[in-house]
Amino acid sequence: VAGTAFNVTVNAVDASFNLINNTNDTVHLASTDANATLAANTAMASGTVTLSVTLRTVGSWTVTASDVTHTGIGSDISSTVAANVGAFAKLQLLVPGETAAPGTGSGKTGTPSTETAGTGYSVTVNAVDANWNVVNTNDTVGITSSDTHAVLPANGALAAGTRTISLTNNTVGSWTVTASDITHTLVPANTSPSITVGAGAFTKLQLLMPGETAAAGTVTGKTGTPSAATAGIAFNVTANAVDANWNVVNTVTDTVSIDSTDANATVPADAALAAGTKTFSVTFKTLGSATVTATDTTDGTKTANTSPSTTINAGAMAKLQLLMPGETAAPGTTTGKTGTPSAEMAGTAY
Repeated sequence: VAGTAFNVTVNAVDASFNLINNTNDTVHLASTDANATLAANTAMASGTVTLSVTLRTVGSWTVTASDVTHTGIGSDISSTVAANVGAFAKLQLLVPGETAAPGTGSGKTGTPSTETAGTGYSVTVNAVDANWNVVNTNDTVGITSSDTHAVLPANGALAAGTRTISLTNNTVGSWTVTASDITHTLVPANTSPSITVGAGAFTKLQLLMPGETAAAGTVTGKTGTPSAATAGIAFNVTANAVDANWNVVNTVTDTVSIDSTDANATVPADAALAAGTKTFSVTFKTLGSATVTATDTTDGTKTANTSPSTTINAGAMAKLQLLMPGETAAPGTTTGKTGTPSAEMAGTAY
């Protein structure tokens, strides 16, 4: 059984295989199982020595004994030894870029490939023995990810000890994937190395008002609600170039325009994003509520983004306003009113 030690005996013999008991030559063992654990070189005692061998990899292998002291002495190769799979001991998870290597210390080679947010990829789950050889079982396995916004598959059964499963990370960052045995919960789970997830293609803009925080990978891409603004007081908004899952695409330098439903608002000049983002200053002027919209003026195919309504409160008392007949208040404008005074009649109140 792979992983179980057994002993081999090496004898010094003549041409007719008679034991020569007056030699203490040193013996070396080798195996066609590259992952085998072999006894260190050891001297014979009275022409014989017993040595330990542990085959680690399922398959058919041979063991070779060589004389280190007198290298001209002929070596001897064993008959083929079958190494069978051991008991089901744990799960193995292979992500893109990794390849199974049964019998090795880690059970695999390679490093995880970089993935793209919003794009699915496949992982392989194996039921393995202590030496990472696949064990035939149909246990049910589950997949989780440290990316809390990942799209994960339903639990499913292994077939002949293996299963290939698709999942999708929706958030830019470094995340791990874990395979767990649902049928036998005491079987050790296996967690991947960190997988780097990059942003997807630039598809739309994101606008963040004061009180809102970016939350890439979520449905809305942000949390919070806009804070109330004060008429005449400037505040900052952030425009981001994002992929379908609201991850910032830091290669975008498109020019962005900021507009508002407050017709009297002071909005910034159009400006280019830097590494996919830019902060703009906006000043509402009119009491009530208004929205702010970010639009890509470089590429009209990119979806604009409009904020929720923001409450606009009056500022501190600063002056008096006098309205004559014919004049109408116009809050937020430069003069604060429209129209011109009507002619009045002497002696007639107005």
